[in-house]
Amino acid sequence: MNIPRKSKVSFGLGLTGIATLALGLACGGGGSNATLTSTPMGTTNVLVTDAPSDNWSTVQVQVTDVILVNQADQSQTSAFHGDATVNLVDLDSVGDLLANAQVPVGIYDKVIVKVNTDPTTMTLIPEGSPTAVLPSTIRVVGGGIFTVSLSPVLNVTATGSNAVQVDFDLNHPMFINQTARGTVINFQVKHKPNPTLLHMIQLHRNLGTVTSTSTSGASLLMHTQYGRDLTFTTDSSTLFYDADTHPFTAGSFSGLVPAEAVMVASRLQDDGSLYAVRVWYCSAANAANLPAWSPEGHVVSVGSNKMVVDNADGHPRTIFIDNSTSITYQNTATLTNETAGVPPTDGQAILAADMRHGFKVSVALADPLAANLHATAVNIERAVDSGAIASSIPTVSMTYGQPLLANLRTYPYSPAFSWWYYEQPSAASTDTTAFNAALLGADGTRVNGVSDLVWNSTTPAWNANNAIMLPVSLPVATITTAYTTATGTMAIAYTDPVTLSPVTKTVALSTATGGGQTVVMKVGTDVAATGLDAPTQWATDLIPSALAVWVSVVPEASGNLAAYSVVVVPAN
Repeated sequence: MNIPRKSKVSFGLGLTGIATLALGLACGGGGSNATLTSTPMGTTNVLVTDAPSDNWSTVQVQVTDVILVNQADQSQTSAFHGDATVNLVDLDSVGDLLANAQVPVGIYDKVIVKVNTDPTTMTLIPEGSPTAVLPSTIRVVGGGIFTVSLSPVLNVTATGSNAVQVDFDLNHPMFINQTARGTVINFQVKHKPNPTLLHMIQLHRNLGTVTSTSTSGASLLMHTQYGRDLTFTTDSSTLFYDADTHPFTAGSFSGLVPAEAVMVASRLQDDGSLYAVRVWYCSAANAANLPAWSPEGHVVSVGSNKMVVDNADGHPRTIFIDNSTSITYQNTATLTNETAGVPPTDGQAILAADMRHGFKVSVALADPLAANLHATAVNIERAVDSGAIASSIPTVSMTYGQPLLANLRTYPYSPAFSWWYYEQPSAASTDTTAFNAALLGADGTRVNGVSDLVWNSTTPAWNANNAIMLPVSLPVATITTAYTTATGTMAIAYTDPVTLSPVTKTVALSTATGGGQTVVMKVGTDVAATGLDAPTQWATDLIPSALAVWVSVVPEASGNLAAYSVVVVPAN
């Protein structure tokens, strides 16, 4: 999913190359001076993440506040206050840790995230374009304050540790729309459930300066570029690199000096502490020497004996694979070759057959300082396929790809397979016949989806564990038949971008509450004042005299194209 792009390491709050924010909470608790009591505190982390986008190379905004809301009395605990500039594209499924600290013990059922809505603080660059969108053409819907309900709630205890993840959902069709009256941002923020164990959360590297080190050599304290202090535990397995020379050389814990520039690749332990996996350090004057790549990231492309891995900052590196390279899935299953007579340790054959663009991997290198990087082991942390869903065979398999491009990828259904419409996991179904009927209901309209894959050691091959139907944005259209409440539909016309033929489609809009509700946004001269349309306004605004509409749809078994979102530009 990630596409190679360039970014620069910086130590200011204007750091680019960050899409995911992990905000550790620092809030002092104090009691009455008369009783000398104190509020019990517990360890927690709040992570603000983003879903990836293939349409944008940069969506950079400023997060100014993160606040937790106590369920009992709705009191608010400040988690972060500042101007943290984040690029919501660069990282998906990775957390960028601002702090790891203590908060008052209690149950928190909401988190409030504030974003600076001044367009001059934003940078929007479409994928494949060298030019940013002019701030004067950016319109932001709403006031930049988002209250997100937590389900399950965050339970902070004095002896345990927890984390809460809030997701900026760039995949949402209403997040950014480019219209005739400017680029409209309608921030979509939601709660992202935690993995089973905290150590499964992937963390972005931290930049900052060394504050101090322990005399025992077991911990490092750093001051981050966001003005917070983080403590990392270290041991004999932690790798140190001296970046004062370029290319850098092997370093040691003893080489860490206060006030030096430092970058730490870490992981979150299940007890809430931070463990330093790799540490790069150098004098402040040589901060530009700190590397912009580490051996974790997404697979960009696969060759016969190598793959290109794009890390969180968008810096691709070529990793060479030989026949002794071990390739595993989530550290539990070793991939074996599907071709009879080929040794199961043949890393190159496994690479060609079973590695995919978009897989999230971590790489163990024979020599991390070598010019050509050779992998001794590759662990696939997340196996995923996405794009156009070509077809399915009920109870048997599903296929991604497009026949005309000869890029079909077929996956048998796993025993746990389920499918659902985007943002409606609570309505997940195991009925593969209904899934096939929905695909047929598209009637020629492209169907997009994403699936998590699991390794079947018996076959051996990847199986589809789920399929999420994603909304598909139709080409810019005009309304040919107005929306009517009686039918709940409208008709639109557009030109097929491939065949250049005219197309007319009937689109169904839902006024139901919950996940099936169609969202309609009217783009007037003042977007902030116009904003989202109530269903009672649809018959007034969705009419043939409108200048244009942008519609995203999902197919239904009935043959309808159900509108997920509609953006309309009225004539006036």
